[in-house]
Amino acid sequence: MNSKFTFLAIVLFSISSFGQYKYDSGHGFKFITKSENYLKTGNLDKAKKYIKKARKSDFQGGNPEATAKSRINLIEAQILIRQKLYDEALTLLDTTHGASFGVNCPERDSLKIAALFSKYGKEKVKASFKNIQVIKRPDIDQFDTDYCAFNKELNYNFCFYTDYEILNDEKTKINFQELAKDQIFYKLLE
Repeated sequence: MNSKFTFLAIVLFSISSFGQYKYDSGHGFKFITKSENYLKTGNLDKAKKYIKKARKSDFQGGNPEATAKSRINLIEAQILIRQKLYDEALTLLDTTHGASFGVNCPERDSLKIAALFSKYGKEKVKASFKNIQVIKRPDIDQFDTDYCAFNKELNYNFCFYTDYEILNDEKTKINFQELAKDQIFYKLLE
């Protein structure tokens, strides 16, 4: 009776955990690296294949998982941009948060600009970012300071990370150029 219960418990545990994760973190990070390498050579099919495998890897939580998920999202966004799926790339990038947890926010924000360039053209995007106002994003789920600039011309809310903290809480709007001028993505807009 006891051995039947043990066998049943093992079978049920195997079934319940089936499909959650196929690979360990070591394999997951190798898949990320392979995907990055294939992306660099322009082999999007192989880059997608390995990024899908990386998504099925167990990075075991915490900062390693946040870093891995961020890298996966950034690679996948680049694939989507190359496939001319700009809105999907922007949505993915807009849901990638957490500089304090290993997310490469400067790269993420630069990829947003690159996606906008590809979608609308460089000159239109550059012109559209002139004279827009930034509002601090009151996002209680974030540990980082994000600001957003709604770009009416592109109908896009560009949120970005910066170390700059508006000290006066009463000042909710700030000039975009004043806030963004020291950020990596801004060099693309100059």
